[in-house]
Amino acid sequence: MSPRDLWRRLQQIVFHNILHLDDTPHRIAWGVFIGAVIAFTPTLGLQILIYLPIATLLRANKISGIPILFISNPFTAVPLYYSTWSVGAAVMDPQKEVTPATIKTWLGDAGRELRADGISRLLEAEFWQGAGRLLASTGAELWVGGLICGFGVGVPTYFLTRWGINAFRHLREGRRLPHGPMDR
Repeated sequence: MSPRDLWRRLQQIVFHNILHLDDTPHRIAWGVFIGAVIAFTPTLGLQILIYLPIATLLRANKISGIPILFISNPFTAVPLYYSTWSVGAAVMDPQKEVTPATIKTWLGDAGRELRADGISRLLEAEFWQGAGRLLASTGAELWVGGLICGFGVGVPTYFLTRWGINAFRHLREGRRLPHGPMDR
């Protein structure tokens, strides 16, 4: 998929799946915020199952946050979780040093298996058990960093989404209303 195709797909998701939702701008943006926070947590594979009850409990739109959950996926997991772990480690223990050997220990055989066996490995329970062990071993730093990054992305995304929905609806309404006394 080319960058142009990816950009078109992103526009389509935003335009059709978020701007046209039949809900208040706050509830839609609130759902996007919750989705952003959850997307950065180390819960790969469980995020929709976590998002839906939280969105329901907090009275957010249950659809609007789902697309942003896909920020974290099997292809972005390593850089995303390494980045969030780094943020958490910097906050919790700034002197802790992470070397390439440390990262290899955390990843275990998962990376080699994916390269050797291909993407079909993602469908096997053993792969996800290894991923779960990795997430458990990185502990609090990963969770703290994930929450900090999630809030860091979620807060501006909330306001941007709310502004975008209001602007879109204002423009849409402007096209429906007459423009002057001759249009009546």
